[in-house]
Amino acid sequence: MQGIYKTGEVIDVTYQATKATSGLIDVTMEIYDESRAKDGVNFPDVTMTEIGATGRYYDSLTPDAEGVWTVMIDSATKSGKIVKTFLVVGHNIDSIGDAIAALNDLSAADVNAEVDTALADYDGPTKAELDAAELAIRGADSDTLETLSDQLDDVSSPPMVG
Repeated sequence: MQGIYKTGEVIDVTYQATKATSGLIDVTMEIYDESRAKDGVNFPDVTMTEIGATGRYYDSLTPDAEGVWTVMIDSATKSGKIVKTFLVVGHNIDSIGDAIAALNDLSAADVNAEVDTALADYDGPTKAELDAAELAIRGADSDTLETLSDQLDDVSSPPMVG
C-alpha cells in the first residue's frame, strides 16, 4: 500500500525507470478503480511526464470513490511493470485535524451568538399564563398551601372502633 488518501484528493504517482533511463516517451500509467476495474472513460491511460532528465516520471489521479485503487506503470521499451495501490477513504488525518481545529476556533462571539439565537427562539410563558397556572393549582378561592395545610390539620377523623 502506497498511502492513504481522501476521496477527491489528487494522488501524485512517481516511477523511476530502470537504470534511470531518461527520454522515454512511452511510460504509461493504467488506473484501476475501487472495484479493481479499468475505467477507460473516466480514467484513461496516461503517458507519464519525465522530471527533468532524471529517468523519473510522474502523473496523478484523483479517485472519485472510497476503496483500494491500483495503478500499473509500464514502458513498451523497457521490461517489467510496476504496480502501486492506494487506499482511498472518506477522511484523512488532515481533514479530521482541520475539523477539530474549527471546533477549537469557536470564539466567545460565536458562542454568544448561538445563545442569543436560542434565547430568541425560546417562547417563555406570559404573566397571564403563569397566573392561570397558579389559579389551577390554588383553586378559585386562592387558598395558599399554608391555609390548605391548616385545614387538613383541622379535619378530625372518627375514633377507631375496635
